[in-house]
Amino acid sequence: MKNEIFIELFRFNAQTDYLPYYQKHTLEYNDSDTINDLLIQMNRVESFGFKENMNLKVNDLYTNANVLVVNMVEKFGNEIKIDSISEFRAQKDLIIDRSDFIDKLLLLDDFMDAQTNIEYRKSTELAYYASNTLNYNREYIGDHILIIAADLIEKKFELKNDILELLTNNENGIWLHTSIENRVGCDVDEKKIQKLLYLAKEYIIPSCKIQKKIKSVFKKEALGSFEQNTARSTSKIVQNFDGFNIAAYHGIEKSNLDNLILDSKAVCIKIPSNKEDLASNAILLDENFSFKIAGDILMQAKDENADFVLVKNDETKEFFDKNQEQMEKLTGRDLGMSILSQDQFVQILEGEKDPSKLGFNEHKVKVSFLSKNRVF
Repeated sequence: MKNEIFIELFRFNAQTDYLPYYQKHTLEYNDSDTINDLLIQMNRVESFGFKENMNLKVNDLYTNANVLVVNMVEKFGNEIKIDSISEFRAQKDLIIDRSDFIDKLLLLDDFMDAQTNIEYRKSTELAYYASNTLNYNREYIGDHILIIAADLIEKKFELKNDILELLTNNENGIWLHTSIENRVGCDVDEKKIQKLLYLAKEYIIPSCKIQKKIKSVFKKEALGSFEQNTARSTSKIVQNFDGFNIAAYHGIEKSNLDNLILDSKAVCIKIPSNKEDLASNAILLDENFSFKIAGDILMQAKDENADFVLVKNDETKEFFDKNQEQMEKLTGRDLGMSILSQDQFVQILEGEKDPSKLGFNEHKVKVSFLSKNRVF
């Protein structure tokens, strides 16, 4: 059966182009066709830089060209954008300069032979370029290094301390990792990296001079708990948010925030970074790193005219609410974005009107719709 798909294809020649652009195509495909088959079709119309079965991005999902088109259509609809896996490294359309990825492998050169190095070049490229950390620090050692390190320690545990010393004392090292779980369209090694992070924290405790920071990372109330979603949903709506634009920040784990916003009769604003990791461990290396990511999230919500941002729990609410001044300095933008937890939002839907009972008097950024008298 033939189906139709609309494609925007990333085009850029580093030798001749000042800026990238997108070329539009309308193609037919079968249920058995892959993205690779679409690339071959488009190349027949006008040749461009690509390699068969290469890694790339489809609507910001990092994947391989051998993925089925029907799977992408099921996820995104019949309009997709195909990008280079790294626009910053693009040389000729979808072909990139991989030297950053390859050069960083030198960090673990002493622990593996040449053949093993080559094998990891093939298997870890997707994880490396999928990392959101690279958008904030291009010198980051890379998730491919973390995956390889985890493998090496598992195979030869006696190497553990030597490898962890490299990862934890590097100014662009392991603490800057952000989860790739929501960014990669195939099996990823995030669990393997999380185990390595646990080993790394254990390794630095005895000699660490910043015990306060260590404790904050291990505390339940630290950024890691932002993934917990203990707030209740509602079955009765007494007052609604008709006429509001509300953005949700979900974090890595799934949440029902979008459905809750739609049930409230508000417009659910989608922001690109709503499932990004806030990099809880970055406090051990760079106190501002998590603020940079969070600032971009709020900036996206503001640019989409969101009235406020809804988050899963009180810890996340307090992080975004109380640190906006620092986020403003790092983004160079005025933010002033009100933040509500899911629990506060549900209380309002169920009829609560007292700002003090809702905890709004404790917010650093005033909850804007109170002053507008749009709900209360």
